[in-house]
This record gives sequence, structure tokens and C-alpha cells, in this order.
Amino acid sequence: MTTLTLTAGGAYTFGTSDAYSSIVASTGSEFAVLNTTGYTLTVNLLETLVGNVGTDVVTVGTSGGTLLVSLLESLTGSAGTDLVTLGSSGSTLTVSLLESVTGGVGTDVVTLGTTGGTMTVSLLERLAGGVGTDAITIGSAGSTLLVAALETLAGGVGTDVITLGSVGNTMAVSALESLIGNAGTDVISLGSVGNTLTVSLLETLFGNAGTDIVTLGSSGNTLSVTAIESLIGGAGTDAVTLGNSGNTLTVSLLESLVGGTGTDIVTMASGGGTITVSLIESLAGGAGTDIVTIGSSAATLTVSAIESLVGGAGTDVVTLASGGGTITVSLIESLAGTAGTDIITIGSAGSSLTVSLVESLVGGAGTDAITLGSVGNTVTVTGLEQLLGNVGTDIVTLGSSGNTLAVLSLESIVGGAGTDVITVGALGGTSGSTMTVLAVEALIGSAGTDIITMASGGGTITVSLIESLAGTAGTDII
Repeated sequence: MTTLTLTAGGAYTFGTSDAYSSIVASTGSEFAVLNTTGYTLTVNLLETLVGNVGTDVVTVGTSGGTLLVSLLESLTGSAGTDLVTLGSSGSTLTVSLLESVTGGVGTDVVTLGTTGGTMTVSLLERLAGGVGTDAITIGSAGSTLLVAALETLAGGVGTDVITLGSVGNTMAVSALESLIGNAGTDVISLGSVGNTLTVSLLETLFGNAGTDIVTLGSSGNTLSVTAIESLIGGAGTDAVTLGNSGNTLTVSLLESLVGGTGTDIVTMASGGGTITVSLIESLAGGAGTDIVTIGSSAATLTVSAIESLVGGAGTDVVTLASGGGTITVSLIESLAGTAGTDIITIGSAGSSLTVSLVESLVGGAGTDAITLGSVGNTVTVTGLEQLLGNVGTDIVTLGSSGNTLAVLSLESIVGGAGTDVITVGALGGTSGSTMTVLAVEALIGSAGTDIITMASGGGTITVSLIESLAGTAGTDII
């Protein structure tokens, strides 16, 4: 091995006949420039090394070093701590076993060697990992960087905008501000300290133990997410699928949300939204107007603070949360209220619906056929065409606008201020009805034996096809 030794502050330019394989510098600032033939050499304690048009393969000696390099093709560190800065002309090189690489003002394209490494990078434009495990930390100045084939990428205190290479990436990231996928399949796991970032064109995103607030880019996204606390859509169409472990998250500006096999508890942010959901177990609206459509696969769902809910092709079983609510529903098969006051409006398409524990039910322009649940119900109804009671005691009050309604198996019906025309037992039943009525204008019986008691307030009523009619304390005009 032929060694070039530089004295303190020395500089040397290789001639065409120089065949050194090693450079040993001193404690000053030493400078070496390689000639055009290309070199394979080891350097120790050198401060600046400039390559040339040939292929220069450089290894840093074991003592470590702080080195400015330009125009090299390959740079390998050693046992010491190697801090490398790339010159301003731009570099395309392969590096291994370095601890820190800082780019210059040119375009720096760096490929990591096959052994894997742990390295801090700054001011690079492109960084590609090798077959080993590459754990990269971005320096504090912030970076706009294209990366590929890395295993771990951690941002610094600056703003880090990362684009993934086109071959697909599986990577753990943390402390990034922006992450953009590419044509391949990109599977990203977020670090455990919590992350606030914008993502685009990813296929899978896993959150971690911290609070992860993710905003989707404006180009539209089709994405699977798990363990994210907040997910905000962008201007495009965002179709999100939740992972199977169960999720509790807040969403806004999404167009489609599909749950997984676990229990998914979703809250809509306060701006309001129009969204299609499937396989979600709990959905809570925010302060804005939330218009929700259920996907075609059927749903069993608890909702609260939603303004509009439209069912899909499957059988949709909806429970209203205990706070009470005012909601418009369409194409739902089953709707159950809870402890609060639930005011339900049925959409204009008409519905065949089983309801329980609802306080107010308003029909729409279509034909609404309602079956009351078996626990007994006290409900005010308006604009319905058919109302079928159940084994419990059902006490029905008619709304004030007047109603023309077929009923069966109710225990009590109270008319409103308008003209109420009630047909008893016209829903296919033959057993007749035993019912108390008040403030109804017309009552028509059906095939069964109908036993009617007039409530104590008295009333004026026209009856037909009734088998038994009993007045009470008031004045009853029949």
C-alpha cells in the first residue's frame, strides 16, 4: 500500500502517475484533489477530498473524521464517527457506515450500502436504502427529500417533506410534516410519540401509542388506517378503511369510511360532513350538519347528533344514543331510541320501519309503514300511512295537522287538532283491536272484532264497522 502523508494544512493534487492507496493527514486542514483516472483509497484525518471524472471509491479510516467531499462515487465509513458534508456541485454516491451526511447546494443523490446503517442526514434531495436495515434521522434544518427502501425515518425540528420512491415502501416514520406515497404499495407505521402530518398516495397507515393527527392530501386517497386518533380528508375523494383491531377516531371531510372486524367508534368533527359508512359500530356527529349514508352491506349502528341517515340495500339496525336527537332517516329497517327525546323524520321515499322508544315520528311524502317495537311505546306521529303496534302497551298521539292512518294492535290513540281518519285492523290482521281513542274524527273498523273505548274527555266521532263502542265521563257524540 502506497501512502500519501500530508503535513498540517497541506494540500495535494494527484498527478496522472500517482498511485496512492491511502492518504494520512495531520491535525490541520488538509486538502486532496484526485485526478481523472479514478481511485480506490483509504483516508485518515483528511478534511477535504475532491474526486474527479473517474470512479472514486473511498474508505474513511478507523479514527473517524469530519470530511468535506465532492465528486466521489462511493464512501465507506469505519469504526469511528464519520461526519461527511457533500460539496456544492451536487453528488451521486453510495455510502456505508457513516454517522452523518449533509448535502450541499447542488442535487445530492445518496444510496446506502447493503450493510444497513444508522445515520443522520440533512439537505439531501434523494436517499435510497440498501438491503440492510436503514434507520435514518433527518437533521434539524428541515428537508424536502425523495426516499426509497428505508426501514425507519425520523424527522427533525424543521419541516420535513418526504416523497416515497415508486417501488413501494414498508417503513416506520416519526416527526415528519408531510409524507407522499408513489406508484407502489406504501405501508407506513407512525412512531409512538404522536404525529401531526399530511399524507398522500399511501395504501396503509398504522398509528401508535401517541395521538396521531393525520390530514389527507388534496388529490384524493384510498387508504387503510389503524390506531389513528384524528383523520381529516382533503379536497379530493377520500375512501378510508379501518383496520381490524378496532378504532376510536375523529373524522372530517371524508367521503367513505369502512370499518373493520373490531369495534369502531367514530366521531365526526364539528364542520359537518357528507359521508358513506359501512361496518361502523358507533357514529357521533359534531356541531355541523352531518349527512350519513349507510353502505350496501347492512349495518348495526349506534348514532348520535346526526342530522340525516340514509340506509343502504342491506338490513340496517340503528340505535339512537341516550342524549336524544333530531334526525331524518330513510331506508332504515329498524330504529330504536334510548333515554333521551328522539324526534324522527322519515325521508320522502317512503319507509317500512320498526321503531322503538321514539318520542316523535314524522312521515314523509311516500308511504310509511311503521311497526312499533315490543317494549311498549309512547309516541307522537304525523304523516304516517300505517302504524302497527306490538305486544307492549302502545300509546299514540297524532300530530296536529290531521292524519289518515291505518292502525293495528294499539292500546291508545289520541287525535290532534286536525281531522284524523283512523282505520282499525286494515293491515292484514283479523283479530280486531281493543283500543281507547280520544279526539279522533272518524274511526273505521275492519274484519276483526273491534272494541273501542272513548277516553274521558268526550268527543264527536264518526264510526263504521265497529263491534263495540263504550263512552266514558265526557259527552260523546257518535
